[in-house]
Amino acid sequence: MKEMGAHQGMGGMDMKCCQSEEQKNEHMRSMQEHMLQMHDLSNQILSEKDAAKKEALKKQQLELMKAHHAQMMEHRQQKMQEHKK
Repeated sequence: MKEMGAHQGMGGMDMKCCQSEEQKNEHMRSMQEHMLQMHDLSNQILSEKDAAKKEALKKQQLELMKAHHAQMMEHRQQKMQEHKK
């Protein structure tokens, strides 16, 4: 079975093929920003000694993850709708 890359949607369709270079760069910058936020929160969580503050940071990170997931699902739905046209 063929492994799917990070930018392949359901069915193995490569979403990069339909994007301009500018769109690809914008997407990569968005991914980078999300990763930096996640890493920053991870570092804060690991260094926090106060249990309540640590839990608050974990909750903040979880909310960021949920928001990112919702954004990805919305984008996937849009791409699927475009593909059906």
